[in-house]
Amino acid sequence: MRILLQSLALTAAGAAAGLAMNAASPRPARLSEPVRSAAEAAGACKLPGAAGVAPRITVQEATPLCIACSAAFVDARSAVDFAAGHVVGAIHVPPGPVPLQALLHLERFRTVVVYDGDPGSAQAEAVAAALRDRGMTDVRVLAGSWGAWQAAGAPGESGPCATCGTGLTFGGGR
Repeated sequence: MRILLQSLALTAAGAAAGLAMNAASPRPARLSEPVRSAAEAAGACKLPGAAGVAPRITVQEATPLCIACSAAFVDARSAVDFAAGHVVGAIHVPPGPVPLQALLHLERFRTVVVYDGDPGSAQAEAVAAALRDRGMTDVRVLAGSWGAWQAAGAPGESGPCATCGTGLTFGGGR
């Protein structure tokens, strides 16, 4: 019985010390809210070169969507690269804030496919995240990016962004 009482006293003393230290902390934990680790924050555990948070879509899966015009395609590369060649019907949206006119165009589609020129897809991931932040739910990143699209002989065209206006791009040129 003595050991049980000592255990209870030690537990109570530890709890009191913990509460006192929390109250004295410059950033005390709110005891009424669940505690979340920093690793649970979006993108917190993303390693360089690791797959991003957007689901991937292969060229083989994306090509029929392009041909049927049932998905929107977003090119996250520079305006110069976009003008040199891009997926048929794609619009140019570089990383950064997504302009309203781009959102108005994209909201007509259930699926949005974002790509860039890098197999690591860092720019495409950034644009995909911005689109998800603006309420788009089915945003995917093209696996293998523009290079895989070209290698597969999928439909492409060149020239400035027609939807954006002659020579203009959504978000400004880069």
